Amino acid sequence: MEWRKVKSIIILLLLLVNGFLLALMLARKSEADSYDRTALTQAVEALAGRGIAVEQSDLAGAEELLPIDVERDAAGEEKLAAALLGKAVAGDNRGGGLYLYESAAGEMTIRAGGDLSAVLNDDPRWHTGDPASHAAALIRSLGAEARLTASEGAADGADITFVQTWEGTPVFSCAVTFTYRDGRLQTVNGALLTSGSTAKESGAVLTLPTALMRFLDGIQEQGDVCSAIRSMEPGYRAGQSASGVTRLTPCWLVTTNTADYYLDALTGALERISEG
Repeated sequence: MEWRKVKSIIILLLLLVNGFLLALMLARKSEADSYDRTALTQAVEALAGRGIAVEQSDLAGAEELLPIDVERDAAGEEKLAAALLGKAVAGDNRGGGLYLYESAAGEMTIRAGGDLSAVLNDDPRWHTGDPASHAAALIRSLGAEARLTASEGAADGADITFVQTWEGTPVFSCAVTFTYRDGRLQTVNGALLTSGSTAKESGAVLTLPTALMRFLDGIQEQGDVCSAIRSMEPGYRAGQSASGVTRLTPCWLVTTNTADYYLDALTGALERISEG
């Protein structure tokens, strides 16, 4: 038999084998997706049986999230302070991981883990008739990836809050609030992480059905009561380790009709964070 015919037969056999493997993979994926949908439906029904209503469209999985360790970035913090205070400023180490930055525009303190607080002097840059737009421009100038989460008006001003995002995913515990009074930005408070060196770790994130059951177990253990889950959004929580590294841990922000919770996506631990 000519080599050309043999080669054609081999290629045909390889195509058939690849086609079979692809069909097998698709069949298994379809079976797994069907199992996941069934498990989620059963979990939703289990909550309904306990008097907790939830729409599947209000739930999102966290399978793509991994724990991330973020090293402190002193140079990034200096740039952040300079972006707000208007010029390059060197940090004064006050001990305990606290740095103070000062200029004619005001002063700013930054701690390990991104906690920050700024008190601003009267300066033309801080005067505005549109606090929301002014704050949005400032958050961009700080180099932070963030999204607006609250814009609360007061009789004499407004409080504009942004939550930081990391590669498009919200870091729920890193939020910064710009406080305006009498048409002037007066203070900035909250937490922002600068993008220092990072390391991702593997971790088995809970599936949505398992997370829902862990939530049900958690509120029963705490003696809490709710009748509806309004949303379940995946994101991160930031926390410091003993070594000073900030760890971003996958979690869900669970909003109910009575309170908001963090549900750890690795352990299933539930923590109430606010009244609804």
